[in-house]
Amino acid sequence: MIVYIQKIFNKHGTVPFFLGTTKSTQKMLILQIITICVSISDMNTLIATHNFNTESLKASDLPKYLLAHGVSSISTDELAALLGIPKNHVPQRMASLRRKNEIISPAHGLWIPIPPEYMTWGAPPAIDIIDILMKHSKVNYYIGWLSAAEFHGASHHAPQVFQVAVSRSIRQKIIGRSKLQFFRRENIKIIPIIKIESKSGTVQVSSRESTLLDIANDIKIVGGIDNAANLIIELCEAEKPDIAVVIKIADNYPVTAVRRLGFLMETFTNILDLSKLEKYCDRRKTVISILDPQVQSTGFINTKWNIKINREVSPDV
Repeated sequence: MIVYIQKIFNKHGTVPFFLGTTKSTQKMLILQIITICVSISDMNTLIATHNFNTESLKASDLPKYLLAHGVSSISTDELAALLGIPKNHVPQRMASLRRKNEIISPAHGLWIPIPPEYMTWGAPPAIDIIDILMKHSKVNYYIGWLSAAEFHGASHHAPQVFQVAVSRSIRQKIIGRSKLQFFRRENIKIIPIIKIESKSGTVQVSSRESTLLDIANDIKIVGGIDNAANLIIELCEAEKPDIAVVIKIADNYPVTAVRRLGFLMETFTNILDLSKLEKYCDRRKTVISILDPQVQSTGFINTKWNIKINREVSPDV
């Protein structure tokens, strides 16, 4: 189709179905058609661009071939087309490569070649595959809690898990050396995120302010109130959060999370002016909140934040 359109343009100086447009516009439209046609299938592009005879591609050469051409993942359908085999033969052909840690299948129908430097790991690190995995699974996500805190500079205690917020329930996965924990979030699309570059593209990470509120909200996920305080201290030391942004997104969280964050920031960080956050909490009048939901609720009430201090918090940073 591309060659046909180009021949018409070269012969007649125009393309009949583009009548009414200038030649420069027609050239632009032809370029757009070429771009769309080339983008229809990554595998077709791969084969056409490199003029590769797929009949000569052996399954044993597949990971090196994909990595050499910048392909970070491939579907079962694409893999079958590339090798010229039936789709149901793919798992058998990949079995030997999986045993050699040259390729992994972290989800049904998805295959990821393993770069040589990660073959002893059994898979690339989670940061390099999470976006691929979530797009394949058609799940909205962001990297959050401990993992997001590390990206934002809270690295005193390196997390042993890779924590991800997702739009639907997904079971925990161990992929190579990475232990992935997934936590469902109802309002995931409206939580502010940032995008960070990885070797396979970009990944979505909760913003600094979102991470602070997630930590204050989900004490159990981050390892308890003491570690929550550690993370909040480190996040505020690495870069001062924008309190106006915290207030802007606070309606997406229970007021307990906002009160807990305000109390911990006031007690353990050098952020001096939290008056606007305090006023926000006053406007959301509800029952008294509990500082640590994992222990008994006996204790004294901090009237400023309307939160019951039911245990002493002991950060170690």
